[in-house]
Amino acid sequence: MAELSARQGRVAEAVAIYRHLVRVAEAAPREASDDGARVERWKARVAELEGSGAGAAAVAAPVAAAREPASPARGAVGQGPPPASAAPRPSLVVHEPVRSGQVIYAEGRDLIVVAPVHSGAQLLADGNIHVYGLLKGRAVAGTRGARDAQVFCLALEAELVGVDTGYVTSDDIPPGLWGGPARISLTPEGTCAVVALSAGKRGAPAAANPARRIF
Repeated sequence: MAELSARQGRVAEAVAIYRHLVRVAEAAPREASDDGARVERWKARVAELEGSGAGAAAVAAPVAAAREPASPARGAVGQGPPPASAAPRPSLVVHEPVRSGQVIYAEGRDLIVVAPVHSGAQLLADGNIHVYGLLKGRAVAGTRGARDAQVFCLALEAELVGVDTGYVTSDDIPPGLWGGPARISLTPEGTCAVVALSAGKRGAPAAANPARRIF
């Protein structure tokens, strides 16, 4: 999502998203061996975008992020990461429409939106994303490398939707699935597949064409 914003000239927005992801990743225990490399790539991209000077005077989009309260034990000497058996965090549920310019991030959990997501709005989640309404903005699940995460929505008209580093733009969504209930997942090859949720539109998953991956 950040890279698409950069390619469309919204440099400040791209920098804000990358910085937010870096802050979240550095504040949490590393869960995968490639997390460090991913963070370094994000930092390098931020430096590259800022070096262009294109976004110096722009204002970053507001972020409505659901963050875990700071723990005094985190980072303390002799303290390791939370036990693997810890209960999963409850989903972040959003009841109000997500307007253009809003960025909602569900850290370490699923995101559930029971209202429309308007054009220009952005949804980010470390887990799955469920939109029980019209999805017209952008939505990326599994933002910290959860390749098995998925996006579900009742009406798919997204500008961009993806999982981890794979994504599909509005031009890639098959006409037969546009405006209908859909599920988006990541293929083993790293591209996104879109399949209808309703029984009347069952069919083989439609992979993004051309294949799109971020980094």
